[in-house]
Amino acid sequence: MKTIPVLCGLAAILLSSAEAGDTRIWTSRKGSTIEAEFLSLDGESATLLGPESKQLVLKVNDLSLADRQYLVEVGGADPKILITGELGEPEKQVRIDSKTFKSIKDKTLDFGTAKEGKFELMESEHFLLASAGKVRAQAVAETAERLWHGMAFQHMNFRRDWGDKKMLVILAEDRTAHAAVGSWYQEHLKSLGKDAIAVDVGMTWDKGAGTSINLSEEMTEEYNVFPTAMYYNITQPQLFKKAMAPFVIHTFAKSLLSKQLGGVSSFGAQGYFAVLTGHGYFKEMSLAGKSETQLIAVTETSKEFSEKKGFEDGTSWSRTLKGLVRKGKVKTELEPMFQWKTEDLTPERLVLIYSFACYMQSNPQRLNSFAAMVRRIESSNQIPATIEIARLFGFESVEALEADWTNFIKEGDFK
Repeated sequence: MKTIPVLCGLAAILLSSAEAGDTRIWTSRKGSTIEAEFLSLDGESATLLGPESKQLVLKVNDLSLADRQYLVEVGGADPKILITGELGEPEKQVRIDSKTFKSIKDKTLDFGTAKEGKFELMESEHFLLASAGKVRAQAVAETAERLWHGMAFQHMNFRRDWGDKKMLVILAEDRTAHAAVGSWYQEHLKSLGKDAIAVDVGMTWDKGAGTSINLSEEMTEEYNVFPTAMYYNITQPQLFKKAMAPFVIHTFAKSLLSKQLGGVSSFGAQGYFAVLTGHGYFKEMSLAGKSETQLIAVTETSKEFSEKKGFEDGTSWSRTLKGLVRKGKVKTELEPMFQWKTEDLTPERLVLIYSFACYMQSNPQRLNSFAAMVRRIESSNQIPATIEIARLFGFESVEALEADWTNFIKEGDFK
């Protein structure tokens, strides 16, 4: 039996004097922001105190889900405001002005002493992009900012936790620059006593198109960036020419969610791969309409490489999985799915992971539950037990959640 958690609230509320002096950044679906204090909530409207003590009255449904979470948790608003309105696509609806992206003329990002390891720099509001070659950093920056807005729109703590640092994104289209970064990174890992990881990096450096690398403390301080950077080995420049390209969406979606989750402890990691991978494919398919992402699996003993992907035609993913689930050839079971790693994937398993991410974000109520799950992982550093996930989504048992997920695939709006 499905239950919907209800919190106590008032139709009209005022913040306490301790809270009334707090200001925060409020965000609309189109990305406009204002720093203001919350004063009151009356029906479908929220009153804020903006700059120069001007009062602003905004429609609650025009505010981000993160803002509405704040109204419920801090302001005592009726939790029904979390499941009203349309989902929309904040990543597409936000207004991004690429003219605000700035090239940094007097500085480069250098890996080692060889001039081949120099990268030109450009910055957007939340990212620092380092590029070598002919790749268009502007298109990647726009995609990054759109995905950033999507996270800030849906997750209450995302903007606060991000702070004033930027995420470094390295775009290596030039082959000598790519080799220079690889050499630098292996030496950096060895200096940290991670010789085995350095060997693995050397073997896999040319295989994948996207990964993450750990920066030195000197780099993070000099450029005011996070310790982990996104790295693109660009051998197919056509995948990066336009904003909101499928593969770039996928990698940013996973990276930004991973940053918000904050990692997990070893005993609480089961399911982390499924949550991140599913989210990456969900955003890629929903925002770009197709998938261009293949995962690289490495056999631990033989170091052999294999590619993991969904069904050949990305447009048939939902139709094919629907048929397999109806025939009983694929089971919607959380516990086994949460144990899978890259090397365990088949097309059916990968698309099943994708379907669960679709399910979790398919309507306002489920999206709010997904946001609550992200908050739980963020605070506990572990993936909740499957029964806890079921309860977050309003079910009394895992079986009830799985039955609803199955029905979503068979009869729901699964695309």
